[in-house]
Amino acid sequence: MLQELTHLIFTQENLFVLLIVIAGGIIRGYTGFGSGLVMVPLFSLMWSPVDAVATTCGLGLFAAVQLTISTVKYTKWREISPMIVALLCVTPIGTFFLVALDPAIVKKVIAGLVLFVTLISLRGWQYSGPRGMFPSFVAGSIGAFINGLAAVGGPAVVLYFLSLPDEVRVQRSNITTIASLMGVAVFSFTFLSGHVGPDVWWYILLFAGPYMITVWGGIQLFKLLPGAAFRLIVLWVLVAISGAILLA
Repeated sequence: MLQELTHLIFTQENLFVLLIVIAGGIIRGYTGFGSGLVMVPLFSLMWSPVDAVATTCGLGLFAAVQLTISTVKYTKWREISPMIVALLCVTPIGTFFLVALDPAIVKKVIAGLVLFVTLISLRGWQYSGPRGMFPSFVAGSIGAFINGLAAVGGPAVVLYFLSLPDEVRVQRSNITTIASLMGVAVFSFTFLSGHVGPDVWWYILLFAGPYMITVWGGIQLFKLLPGAAFRLIVLWVLVAISGAILLA
């Protein structure tokens, strides 16, 4: 029995998954979001896009607990409440396209979205339009749709929050809180769709521990490593990943 379990756990695929989880966990801990940008496109090379999204968001629930406990006290609920309404209304639409479209097309769409948001981040573009409940709802709707489809909707709300005149810890808390809630919404609606494979729960349970450890490591890294250097490394890695998937 023990030997069979060992052969089940220590496989080449699981080693690859572990490396992806480590990378995603560090990025999530460091930035408060963004693990889906790494994990979803790479998971989709092995699994269906639906399973890739479900596994990423399922693991993200553990990070949500870790990060939100320490940051939620700084969250401005008035600013994120329109986004919460948006994610409840719009996430199912993105999830519908995730399960309805051809998996090969969805993989390309995911890679294209990752490349798009990464290039925007590299160019340093920031939102400079109006603020308020309606712009917040629109930003949340865009993020929720992309998140429902590909679990990479975080940058849409990040660009909006970074444009607000709040101190860094408030911005980080707002980002962390809405990213966590988006993950819960996508995870819930994806499972309700009935298209998630039976192995997803196994992967979530197997890699929850390593993911939580690396999220903690990312939080510690945030205190030590200059943000600009880490940010550039991550963004260029994402360009390479998404470009390779699009060309494959």
